[in-house]
Amino acid sequence: MNFELKKWLQFQDVSRPSQLDASSVDELVQTMCLAWATDKFDNPNTAASSYQQYVVDAVAGGKEEVAAIRAWMQQCNSKFKIQNSKFQK
Repeated sequence: MNFELKKWLQFQDVSRPSQLDASSVDELVQTMCLAWATDKFDNPNTAASSYQQYVVDAVAGGKEEVAAIRAWMQQCNSKFKIQNSKFQK
């Protein structure tokens, strides 16, 4: 387990993710996803908005969370590749 995750769990007064309640697990997953996406967006608010649109709204509409996260990550990677190709020209 990495240091930041351990620190976050301690802040939640637990030692393992399995001890978290459902809303805290959702917060942890979102935090980890947004941390992953930091280099793919110019603005953290854009990343959060994208996560809301592609993951939270999809899950609310009945899509499985893991599938929604995978689709969002693919979308982020595609956008990131397009942005990088513009800078390389």
